[in-house]
Amino acid sequence: MSGVTAVVDFGATDTVVVLRVPGQAPRALVGEPSAALLSAEDQVLVGRDAVRVGAELPDRLVSDLKARVGQREVLVGGVVLPVPALVRALLVRALKPAGPIDELVLTHPVGWSAARVDVLTRAAAGLAPSVRTAPEPLAAAAGADVEPGQTVLVAVLDGDAGTAAGVRRKAAGLEVLSHSELAPDTDVRKVIAAARADRVLIVGGSANVAALARQAAETGRPVRVDPEPRTAVARGALRLVDEWPMPVAPVPSPASSSGRPVLRRVLVGAAGLVIVAAIGAVLMLGWGPGLQMAGSPAPAAGALVDESDPSGSGGGSGEPMPPVVAGREMVTAGQPAFTAGRLNAPVRWKHTSGTTLELRVDGVQAARSGMLGEAPTGYRWLTVSMSGVNVNGPVWEGDFSRYVAALDDRGLLLRTVGDGVVPCAPGGALPVESVPPGDPFTACVTLPVPERTSVSAVVFGTFGSEAGAQAPIRFPISVPAVTSAKPAPARVVGKLGAPPVEVDLAGTTMHAGFDLVLTPSGYLGTRRPAAGSRFVVVRGALGPANEVYLRDDRGALSRPAAGYDSMPECPPFIGPGTSDHPVYACFVYEIDADAVVTGVTYGALPADGRLSGQDMERWPTWTLR
Repeated sequence: MSGVTAVVDFGATDTVVVLRVPGQAPRALVGEPSAALLSAEDQVLVGRDAVRVGAELPDRLVSDLKARVGQREVLVGGVVLPVPALVRALLVRALKPAGPIDELVLTHPVGWSAARVDVLTRAAAGLAPSVRTAPEPLAAAAGADVEPGQTVLVAVLDGDAGTAAGVRRKAAGLEVLSHSELAPDTDVRKVIAAARADRVLIVGGSANVAALARQAAETGRPVRVDPEPRTAVARGALRLVDEWPMPVAPVPSPASSSGRPVLRRVLVGAAGLVIVAAIGAVLMLGWGPGLQMAGSPAPAAGALVDESDPSGSGGGSGEPMPPVVAGREMVTAGQPAFTAGRLNAPVRWKHTSGTTLELRVDGVQAARSGMLGEAPTGYRWLTVSMSGVNVNGPVWEGDFSRYVAALDDRGLLLRTVGDGVVPCAPGGALPVESVPPGDPFTACVTLPVPERTSVSAVVFGTFGSEAGAQAPIRFPISVPAVTSAKPAPARVVGKLGAPPVEVDLAGTTMHAGFDLVLTPSGYLGTRRPAAGSRFVVVRGALGPANEVYLRDDRGALSRPAAGYDSMPECPPFIGPGTSDHPVYACFVYEIDADAVVTGVTYGALPADGRLSGQDMERWPTWTLR
């Protein structure tokens, strides 16, 4: 590694970058305005390009991008754009002159919540092998030689406002004692007195630096304005990470097995036009069939692990998987369309078969135990109770476990694992498998939800797997996360991309292994994800079991989409493997564009499809790290 470190000070007005190359003095790169814009041609521009075009299209300019961090999306020109992707595009643009870097340090206001800092670190995923964060006042103080035991009020000006923090140097390092916002009309003399500061340090890019310095001097405390206030925070961050190492930010790996960095969410116009990201790469994306909610989650395609191996030992011999097909990320911006619904109120939904259902969600219950027994450790069962009537059309023969899902707080669809249809009461009967016209029905569906995941809605319907289907119904609910919950544990047996390993699953010893393709266009061709979604492909070497789930950072499991029986670079599936001889298979997932993928879980269901919590706890998982 070359040891190159870059610090990005993401400001309200400008984004400043300071670069340090071993053996050379740190130097500031040409910064970029902290702005983004959607042009009349539905191109996303950031930095100077955004400001230049924004002079003629002010209603399409996002000039307060830093203030938007913490928001999921922003509406620009009638198009919903994800804020994290805009931030990432700006970071990439600002870092482009730096070339390859080994360590990236991101500064942020001291008052930012962990969630806002997380947006920043996720936007930077893959831009450097190491990504760290540093609060702005600590960075500024580190560059100002604060005396031990001394308290300095660090005023970080950012545009028309800023923050003030009392920072004390102790033996173990720098500590923030207090902090407050600095508005244009703030009396800084009162802030200095409240902080009991021994002296004042003023940094930041603002025209108000001189005026603030004059007001602070009236207190009689020594006042120092950094000679280069615009880059002071970034330069100080270099000393901060050197003298008091900051923890590495927990950024999920965004790279495919080929090691290419991945843009977490690419931006596309409402008309399905190509968005040209300001990083200089053209990503050909558009609209498509959407989430395949109908059909069983069978492997899309596969072949023997090593057909050239005369012994047929395949994956059991430790042979690596074939090379990943080169491609690009497949993401569509925007939000999925829903039919509005509400609890205990009937709403109609028309299936492509012609059947019209009038249904309602009668209740939702989250509990550690239910009809499927005890939930797995770190999870709870979410049971949805529904009732309705087949208003008209043909007989309804839909499997309720295919059509009922939950929507978490980040937009990820939580589905049943196996057959989640359960009796609505102890000793009760399962719902009928077909509903003739005019007949009523009741159904209860149970799905596993991590305790750390909050649920914002119940969803009924399909997401584009059947042409002309009505938009799914969204029933808003509020199921908060369990505040004291720990992450759902995973039985980790290997790393994604490594050769198959021996695992025990459902009482059988077998060889299995998986890798993750986050740039799957080489496999999916012209298919397009639905608005707000992205495609991910998992390649697996499978034994007798064929239940393969994508796993997020909180333990939520996503099952594969159906309808991908033929894929380029995946030979026709010849059936499950054996304990000794795995087969290759490809699985396609359509998930929320901002979902955090951390691994793949390999499952086996009982013959009746009934899942138990103990089953899930024993399933092996392969992780990115």
